[in-house]
Amino acid sequence: MSEPPVAAPEFSPAISERAPWSIVALAGFACGVFLIVPFVAGIAAVVLGILGLRDTREPSARGRRLAVAAIVLGLVNIVAWGGYAQFISRISAPGRSVAHRFVTELNAGKTTDAERDCAPSISAARLQAAADQLSQWGGAKSIAVLHINSDTANGATTGSVRGSIHTPRGEHLFQLQTFEQDGVWKVADFSIQ
Repeated sequence: MSEPPVAAPEFSPAISERAPWSIVALAGFACGVFLIVPFVAGIAAVVLGILGLRDTREPSARGRRLAVAAIVLGLVNIVAWGGYAQFISRISAPGRSVAHRFVTELNAGKTTDAERDCAPSISAARLQAAADQLSQWGGAKSIAVLHINSDTANGATTGSVRGSIHTPRGEHLFQLQTFEQDGVWKVADFSIQ
């Protein structure tokens, strides 16, 4: 017995031709891969991913999985960088707080209050000289903390806070050396230039 001949599959152009990739889905995925760029790449990835999903509803465009990946990576970017910003804000809060409080007290001429925030080695005369200098510059209009560093060794936590004070006479840099005593941050040394 012979077997019936097998018919050759018919050529179908719709099956053999591959649909083009959705440019929007590809762009969204590319943005999602750039997790190192905070927020902007994440937001772009989510928006482009959503547009890519719309674009790939039709069978005439490929890239649906890329669009989904773009949305997921974009959301990971936003959540991760948001968490990182929150973490940095939380750990830098004591340094920012002591800097703002100290400069604000000097700016208001409250050297006695500033002295309470300092180590005993900082004299009242030195605090008064710093308050007078701020007054000569026209007073602090704003304070920007630019760098905070802290270190714990042998159970003692110390830190350094650098920033700028905006006055009517320009920007002036400050640096505080800080330490933690009984849960309160204090100024061990300072300079205002």
